[in-house]
Amino acid sequence: MSKLASIVSFWSILGLAALFICGCQAKQPLSPGAATFKHEIKHCLNDLDAALQEPVIRRDATAINAALEKVESPALKLCRICPFQIGVLDQCGQALATYPPKPGGTQGKNYSGYVLVSKALSSKQIQQQRFYLQDGTQLYIICAPLLKGDKVIGLVALAVNSADAANRWGITDKEFMALDFNK
Repeated sequence: MSKLASIVSFWSILGLAALFICGCQAKQPLSPGAATFKHEIKHCLNDLDAALQEPVIRRDATAINAALEKVESPALKLCRICPFQIGVLDQCGQALATYPPKPGGTQGKNYSGYVLVSKALSSKQIQQQRFYLQDGTQLYIICAPLLKGDKVIGLVALAVNSADAANRWGITDKEFMALDFNK
């Protein structure tokens, strides 16, 4: 066997071994808390999607707030103790409403410059990220596009304090970032 053939053979075997090792590694199963968190978030997003379709298309902040208040799924009611916030944006990233409403809230502010928002809008997929507030508080943000057929009409952003999520669901930063809300 020639030297070149030996080198090619070596790299081929090494490549196949790497594929085998990577392909045979099992995905880490979700912890019970992470699985519950994911289930509650997905249930909440489904409820919000149905309730927000028409008000978001009309850009009607009053109807959006009414829909958010009406939808309050069990996941949201249970989460009152862990300040759960919801933001609703249009297809360009402009805030239409926040829930619970806050005086001098973010209505009208444009979030399209945030990588998380632009990625969720362009990919038409749920995206998540950790954010840090100026005081060091860490938030978990989940952005889900609102779709009408194949067209993005807006976005729902859910925020939960990471410490509260750890206390309620036992979810770690690593677990949160590994969750796939699209499956």
